[in-house]
Amino acid sequence: MPFYDPVVIARRELGALTHLTLGAPELARAARPGQYALARCAPAGSADPLLRRPVFFAGADPAAGTVSLLLDPDERGLAWLAGLPAGARLDLLGPLGTGFALDGRTRSLLLAGAGPALAALVFLAAVAAAQGAATVLLAAAPAADRLPPPFLLPAEAEYQSSDEGPPALLAMLAPPPPAPPRKGKPRPPGPAPAGPPPLVWADQLCAALPEPLLGPTADAVRAARLRWERGFAQVALTGPAPCGVGACQTCLIETRDGLRARCKDGPVFDLRDLR
Repeated sequence: MPFYDPVVIARRELGALTHLTLGAPELARAARPGQYALARCAPAGSADPLLRRPVFFAGADPAAGTVSLLLDPDERGLAWLAGLPAGARLDLLGPLGTGFALDGRTRSLLLAGAGPALAALVFLAAVAAAQGAATVLLAAAPAADRLPPPFLLPAEAEYQSSDEGPPALLAMLAPPPPAPPRKGKPRPPGPAPAGPPPLVWADQLCAALPEPLLGPTADAVRAARLRWERGFAQVALTGPAPCGVGACQTCLIETRDGLRARCKDGPVFDLRDLR
């Protein structure tokens, strides 16, 4: 398992989130959107907390030799990591897991996310823009200051967000149709009906979801698509990944092919394969 000790080049507080830019040329060349690293979150000489934390890459610039992390320090390990100043060194194992597979034919890419893996979609948006795909990111969080700021995305990407919590993501993916006018009465004044929902026009969906949203998202895809081909919908799963190699079996996820380790076989899966 590759080990890196990158230095923090820059640290920015973005609302409740923290953005770290790390100097790591080899890691920048290896990292892919959807992959993660296991970060040691304790000072030298301490084993508290003992377990490493999985952190998704929010970007990589091989030319500059940098990678970036976008952290929500909502627990003590990540809070320690997010508090590291410029000049500090990290202890990282990675990159680990399987990332997103962007189809070369994709021209309209839909990204949808909530939770820690949302950082992976920021990374993927930059890769997709470089390949010429029109990209829309839908993001949801329980508060506005826990959403990625727009300037982290490429200028070409469209960004829509909600601060009403992760369940709001479903309404953004498949908004309900407008109510028909009552018989004999004109349609009430207001904005014109919206165009087709995102799941209809997208060539590919790449999502970052907590497990409770997997089933409802799959249902939304089935309702919106005439055909659901393999590779259309991929999802990066959030959750614990203590060992990174599937040995501890604490991150097992049920799939069509049986139990799979989220840390090793994922964290990106085809949504059709998840139960």
